[in-house]
Amino acid sequence: MGNYWNVLLEVVLPIFMTCLCGILIQKWRRIDIQSLADVSLYILAPCLVLVSLAESKHNTANIKAIILFTLLHTLICWAAALLTSYLLRFKEESKATLSLTTIFGNANNYGLPILLLAYGADGFSQGINYVIMQIILVNTLGLYIASRAKVSTRQALLQIGKTPLLYSVLVGVVIFVSHIAIPKGIANGLHLMGNAYAAVVILILGVQLRNISLNGIKRWEVWVAVGLRVVIVPILSMLCIALLGIKGLLASVLLVQSSMPAAINTSVLVTKYGGDKELVTLTVAITTIISFVTLPYYINMN
Repeated sequence: MGNYWNVLLEVVLPIFMTCLCGILIQKWRRIDIQSLADVSLYILAPCLVLVSLAESKHNTANIKAIILFTLLHTLICWAAALLTSYLLRFKEESKATLSLTTIFGNANNYGLPILLLAYGADGFSQGINYVIMQIILVNTLGLYIASRAKVSTRQALLQIGKTPLLYSVLVGVVIFVSHIAIPKGIANGLHLMGNAYAAVVILILGVQLRNISLNGIKRWEVWVAVGLRVVIVPILSMLCIALLGIKGLLASVLLVQSSMPAAINTSVLVTKYGGDKELVTLTVAITTIISFVTLPYYINMN
């Protein structure tokens, strides 16, 4: 029980405080969410990925396992979301939003602090590689899914080609493979901007929460999305871990990270490229509240 309260006070409370600031500033001063989304997608996320890849020092076996798990888990979760949307006849915008909230969990600004608290530096270190994969996928596959709600496949792919994150990944991989040391001043600048990524996306969530109607909580689509993220996704995570034969600390890290509440940055994509804003915001908020109960259970499973 003590570990539960540690997670609540040391991880959840800072997230709540930041989200509350977004709610309050939107109440007193109208904020341009689109501009915040642009800053997050085009500056902060690329900086975070570039410096994380360039400074990565993890072993090849773990990186391979994380890549395989992430790809398999993403495909299965996407298939589950598409099947659910088809069977329940979701509208196109709600279908795209359901896919985003099912595929992507809040592994970065929520998951990493929890890993540090639960598993120490080793768990935190392994979780960074998963977060890098998630940020890459959010800003490529996620961007494609969000764009497809309103534009053609070709136009969606062109949108992906315009994002700086792809090029930051390429540069980061080259630096990592070549063992090139980034000059300290440049590295400090990248860290400065990359570290702001989590705060900005949480602020965006707070701003969006201020704008939504509480009547939306009665929508059955919201509870379908919540059920997929809270119940189905962890089951699929355990299935993928078993199929790939992943064990030990890495298995625990992947289960906890992939079972996080719906990712806050999905709301950034929906804001910028279109989708069901009310559905994504309520799903993120409700799954985050539920995670206060579920995450301690997953942490203590192994």
